[in-house]
Amino acid sequence: MKANNHVPVYVTIFSELRDRIVNGSLGPGEMLPSENELCAKYRASRETIRKGLKQLEQAGLIYSSPRRGYFVNTPQHNKFTLSFSQDIGNGEVRFKDIRIIRPTAEIQEALNIPSNRKVIAFYRGNYKGERQIGLEIKYVPYDRGLPTIEDEINFAVFPEAADAKATSFSYYTELNIQAVTASGEILSMLDCSPEDPLLLLKRTYITQSGEHIGYSKQYLIPPYGELHGVSGYVQKNTH
Repeated sequence: MKANNHVPVYVTIFSELRDRIVNGSLGPGEMLPSENELCAKYRASRETIRKGLKQLEQAGLIYSSPRRGYFVNTPQHNKFTLSFSQDIGNGEVRFKDIRIIRPTAEIQEALNIPSNRKVIAFYRGNYKGERQIGLEIKYVPYDRGLPTIEDEINFAVFPEAADAKATSFSYYTELNIQAVTASGEILSMLDCSPEDPLLLLKRTYITQSGEHIGYSKQYLIPPYGELHGVSGYVQKNTH
């Protein structure tokens, strides 16, 4: 079998086997045709066959077993790839307050610090026009002179510029998302009612060496925070 002159053979192998898996002709756990069978069917080299199979592996559709062959994966419908959209449009961020505080048990755990270690808390609001639609509180461990209050205020007031400078592979972010209602200080700072549902985003910033360098809590009033998730394999094209 020869592929379309305009389509590489390995792409044809990938797309045809993918379609058989997606439409159920090859079910979870079933063995794919051997490399020899595929070489004969597509009149292609073993290298070309393996290139097509590699694409199926990278897509999560199959796996290889040494000296046995290739098998169809079992789809993981209970595992989701999530994306978060902060639909704030032309909104702006406004600095609201800065404090040096004793950490609560939650902040101690998030930053992995003892109870006698102070933290700097920065409050900044998300606004759409004159309406406040969100509130973020950022916590960083405080050592006298490190970081400087001035540097952190600059981060709070000019988050886009500071975030761009801080972007680095030297740290990663863990995200926890909850649905909550506001109370106490959060209620007054967001100017919402106790019954209003809020989306709470908790972010922990961790260096590759394991040091917890920051923790933030952001409250958003719907519909300005939206979470979207997908599980299983998504077929992006049919070719």
